[in-house]
Amino acid sequence: MNNRAQPRGVTRRALVGGALATAIIAGPTAARAAADRIELTGSELRLGGAPLRLLGVAVGDPLYIRRDRPASDYRVIAEVWRANTVRISLHPGHWRADRTKALRALAEDVFAARAAGLFVVIDWHVIGFPGRYMARPEPSWGLPADAYDPDLALAADFWSEMARSFGRDPGVIFELWNEPVVDPKLWVSTGEHWPLMKRTWLQLLGAIRRHSDAVVLVSGGRWAHDLKGVTRDLIEDDRVAYAWHAYPPADRGRPGRWIDSLDGIQRVRPVIVTEWGFSRSGPDYIRGTPQDFGVPFTRQALEGLNLHSTAWCWSAGAAPAMLEADWTATTEYGRFVRHYLESAKRPGLDARAPS
Repeated sequence: MNNRAQPRGVTRRALVGGALATAIIAGPTAARAAADRIELTGSELRLGGAPLRLLGVAVGDPLYIRRDRPASDYRVIAEVWRANTVRISLHPGHWRADRTKALRALAEDVFAARAAGLFVVIDWHVIGFPGRYMARPEPSWGLPADAYDPDLALAADFWSEMARSFGRDPGVIFELWNEPVVDPKLWVSTGEHWPLMKRTWLQLLGAIRRHSDAVVLVSGGRWAHDLKGVTRDLIEDDRVAYAWHAYPPADRGRPGRWIDSLDGIQRVRPVIVTEWGFSRSGPDYIRGTPQDFGVPFTRQALEGLNLHSTAWCWSAGAAPAMLEADWTATTEYGRFVRHYLESAKRPGLDARAPS
């Protein structure tokens, strides 16, 4: 989803190769790290042999949405909101402009989330597709014009760095591509772009696999909502799961609604809804209410299909926002998400990320 937020404002290798990496990555012995590894078994995630369900919030990026926010936010998310997972983003434009600064900011937030016992999904926050389409932020948002740059070489550089820096941490998951869009005018799930996307994802997956066997999330077209055809043409990697985004306008009025766009993928591989949400007074692409979106989506899709999820966005600025301007009081949407996290099904003991 596009960001609407008030703007955040060592070396790369030293940062993640020194004390920070020791705390995040080198703490467990090799045997413990293997035991703590998330496993994919059919449509399930498992940890230590027990079913694992990822439930949490997306917080946006450390250079823009979370500008000047304290690390203690992650304790609040874990202990007050009862999340076990956060999704942390990085914009391609920020990575291109200053990799050292971007890596430092990202590592600080990842470390804070991991210290709070949270699983972390690192998201390459691109919107578009190489050679086909690039979304451009509105100038008033304060993002660079190339914030969502879909350049493939830039993405490969980022994922190579992420795999080297965080790829041995069993609590970190990689979301390969935020919102793939080949044709911005296509608002029906057809699956027609999946073969093209699969070829592209395999290239980026190769950059990661040279350094890491981390769980990787891949998505389909139509702003990560179209997973049609994927079940019959899976990526052949037993550590790949699938990301999905859902907002009120998607499939509104269609009999199959969300089920149609998932096309059965949830029965064979894990699906993590890395963005979902609504806003009563927001722009058309997120406008909805608890009654016409929140309740049916959480009941029919998230709980009904046992999907994992991180709701967008735990912030006071990025729409739909869960927090008011003081970053403490909750919006109507925030109250809905918090209640959902309190009531969602959690298999066995409420798993916390291995540290």
